[in-house]
Amino acid sequence: SWRRLLLLSVPAALGTAALSLPARADPWIPAAGDGRIEPMVRLFDATRAFSPSGFGTATEPASEVRYSMYRITGTQGIGGRLSIEYDLRAANLEKIRYKRGSRLIESDSGLEDQEIGLNFGLHQRRGFADSIELNVIAPTGRVSGSPQLGTGHAALEPDYQLGIARGRLLATVTTGARVFVDGAAAQLRADVDVGFHVTRNIELSGTLFFVRTLVRHSPLPPADAGERYDLLRPGVRIRYRVNRLFRPFLEYEGDVAGKAIHAGRRITVGFAVDY
Repeated sequence: SWRRLLLLSVPAALGTAALSLPARADPWIPAAGDGRIEPMVRLFDATRAFSPSGFGTATEPASEVRYSMYRITGTQGIGGRLSIEYDLRAANLEKIRYKRGSRLIESDSGLEDQEIGLNFGLHQRRGFADSIELNVIAPTGRVSGSPQLGTGHAALEPDYQLGIARGRLLATVTTGARVFVDGAAAQLRADVDVGFHVTRNIELSGTLFFVRTLVRHSPLPPADAGERYDLLRPGVRIRYRVNRLFRPFLEYEGDVAGKAIHAGRRITVGFAVDY
C-alpha cells in the first residue's frame, strides 16, 4: 500500500540523499550519524476560499475540502557541517460540492509531492546558528482527475535558516524561494517559529507561515494542491519532553489571509525522536 511505501521510503531516502539534493529543520546541524525524525498526522478542513483576484482576509463560499495527511520529516547528520533534510508526505483527500441538491464527493489517496535537501551549517554556536540549504521538490503527487495530490511541477528551493537560543526562548526562521523549473511560478516563502519553555519538559510555540507567489496570469481559481497561491497562516504548538529522546506534540494552525486557496484549519499530532 502507499502508506507502507511511504514508511519504507525513509531509509531509502537516507541512503540515497547524499546523491540527491526539502525540508524545514532547525539550523543546528547534528553530528554525523545523529539526527531527528518526526512522524505526524495532519487533519485539515475548509468550506470557504480566499478571493482569486487579490490577497486579503475576505473569503467566499467554496467546495468543502478535507484531508488526512501522513507526514514524516527529519534531519540526518552526515558530518562536515552537513545534514540531509527530508519531508515525505501522503494523504487521503476529499472534495465535496453540492449540485442541484445532490452531494458530490471526489476523493483520492496516495503520495503527495516529496522534498529532500542538503543543509550546510555556516555558524553553529550554542546560542546562535545559521545555515544554507538546497531542496528539491519531486512531483510525485497525482494530478490527473480531482482532487489533485500534487502540483505536477518539479521545483528547487534554496533556503537560509537562522536560529537563536536565549535561556528559555528558542526562535528559528527559514526564508527563501521556491522556483518551479518549468517556469510555472516562483514563490517567496518564510517560516517563523518562536518557542518558550514553560517548564523543563513543556514547550509552547507560536508559528507563522507566509508565501507569496509571482505569476503573470490573474485571476486564478482556488487551488488545494496547486502551486499558485498566497497565504498567511499562524499557529500554536505544545510539545512535551518525555525524555531526552522522545517529544510528542500537538499543533493548531488557521489560514487568516490569502489568495486563490481554500481557507481552513489544521490540527497536527505527532512526535519527535532524537537519535
